[in-house]
Amino acid sequence: MMMKFICEDSYEAEKLSSIFTLQKDNSLYVSGIAKVIENEVVVKLKDGSHHSILFKDQNNALMLEKMFNELTLDNNKIVSTYYEDNKIFINFK
Repeated sequence: MMMKFICEDSYEAEKLSSIFTLQKDNSLYVSGIAKVIENEVVVKLKDGSHHSILFKDQNNALMLEKMFNELTLDNNKIVSTYYEDNKIFINFK
């Protein structure tokens, strides 16, 4: 399944792409979604730090939260991520 998100700008899309890229051990560096505030998602990383990602609108922010929940609940795996301008594409199975 391919998910498309529209970020506020290309910097935010690049940041989201790097955060959701698979690590060498095929795990994600993201350990959870800490909070969704309007069009902003705060993610918690494995090292305990928190980072914010700004989206075009609240709908895109809520879609990311839903996708992350599906990934963790259904044991789905991210296959690839790439971004183009302010759009990011996350492919998972």
